[in-house]
Amino acid sequence: MFTCLRRMFRLSRTLTSGAALTALAMAGCEVDNYMDPSQTGYFETTPTTMPVLSRIDVIEKPVDLWGGPVVAPIAEDLTANEEEYRLEPGDIVRVEIYELVAAGQTSVNVRRVEQNGTIRLPTLYDVRAGGLSIQELQEEIEKRLEGLINDPLVTVVLEEGRSYRYILYGAIGNAGVYSLTQPDFRVLDAVALAGGTIDTTQKIYVIRNQSLDDSLEPAYRREPAGTGGGIPEAPVEPAGEGTPAVDIESLIDDLDRPGTAPGLTGSAFRFGQSQEGPAIDIEALDDVAETASSTQRNAPGNAGDGWVFDAARQEWVRLPDAPGGGGGDAAAGNGEQQAPLYAVRVIELDYQRLKRGDPTQNIVVRPGDYIYVDPPESGLVYIGGNIARPGPYDLPTVGNITLSRLVTAAGEFSAIAIPGRVDLIRKVGPNREATIRVNITAIRNRAEPDIVMREGDHVIIGTDFIATPLAVIRNGFRANYGFGFLLDRNFGNDVFGPPPESIRFSN
Repeated sequence: MFTCLRRMFRLSRTLTSGAALTALAMAGCEVDNYMDPSQTGYFETTPTTMPVLSRIDVIEKPVDLWGGPVVAPIAEDLTANEEEYRLEPGDIVRVEIYELVAAGQTSVNVRRVEQNGTIRLPTLYDVRAGGLSIQELQEEIEKRLEGLINDPLVTVVLEEGRSYRYILYGAIGNAGVYSLTQPDFRVLDAVALAGGTIDTTQKIYVIRNQSLDDSLEPAYRREPAGTGGGIPEAPVEPAGEGTPAVDIESLIDDLDRPGTAPGLTGSAFRFGQSQEGPAIDIEALDDVAETASSTQRNAPGNAGDGWVFDAARQEWVRLPDAPGGGGGDAAAGNGEQQAPLYAVRVIELDYQRLKRGDPTQNIVVRPGDYIYVDPPESGLVYIGGNIARPGPYDLPTVGNITLSRLVTAAGEFSAIAIPGRVDLIRKVGPNREATIRVNITAIRNRAEPDIVMREGDHVIIGTDFIATPLAVIRNGFRANYGFGFLLDRNFGNDVFGPPPESIRFSN
């Protein structure tokens, strides 16, 4: 409208009023929706750009879907694996030992690494293998043979290796656990091996975890190489010659006899402590046990890791002597976060560039990688109110759909719709949703950014008191019959006369 007025003002300075109106009529005068609010658009000759919102920050908090930062691939991700293979439970090895059983003969044993990381060999029994390389296992066996065989000759061969694996899941043909077969095995190889993905996939994420707490690793990994396998039994030291034998009968009599030890009641006894050490009162322990109910003891964070529920403070606190304790009360009471258990790195790959041969996106798969093929968002969005075709609509399988395009897919606004009065209802959490007012007129006029629709979004197109009168006035100026009464067949005879009679001809 303002563009039209500016043109008229400029032309009126040089032309007569009639010539100006004639020139404007021939050139066209672009106007906005002042007579029809349901008509929206930019309608300007100047090109413009506008961002599209994938998140509405006034009602949505940023959601961290990953356990670590999402980064782009770097040069190190493209180098082949050079790490020495280390045995894990499930691997199969062949161990050949010369003259272990009989002179001049080689003993051949094919063994699977057990869940505790050991293999059982004749004479040597359990030998640690988990976490060791083939060379380290060979040296471990040779060390165990010292004293049994002079200059032992041992050969270890990996028959079947399963420890170098990766997991592929998401929008993939055959999700599952796969073994790494070569050091230069890449993401595109993994996708092809699993049957491929849909052509509209946009992103692939490679998650790499590194544990920061040794307690999260199996026991055989925490032990340094060369320490042997299994848990040795504690040596039993014989009592000295002057040590008197312990009479169990007399100990029981002493417990039943009151006043035998100062401050020691029938409900207290000592656990391997010296006579000067403090006694442990069982009744006090019972009081503590009653403080934490069975539900509290089974709660997360209290599975035997030194956490106790403080009934007075109504919060969980860590015992001072528990792992990571010492400042447990401060950590629980002051809201300090615990140290992270894993260092996580998430690599984002552009599948559209990857499938077209971009080598920077085809990184090498490392042992233990989790490869997630991100599927396109699916589900329904709902639109209602003053719209031509209200109802549910499927999200597209290719790309995404914005609010403005959803209105177009639903047949555009009805005659009494007010595009500036639109409610967008969105899920923002479990059993929780938020509503925001959206102005589609401003979106299409390039004054506000458009919004990407998500699964479950509900759009309601509103109206106001002036919409219906405007629709009546617009209908009065319809080009087919003008502004006035409708001349139809009820009044046609008065204007045009009766219709001609049919004439019948006879032979």
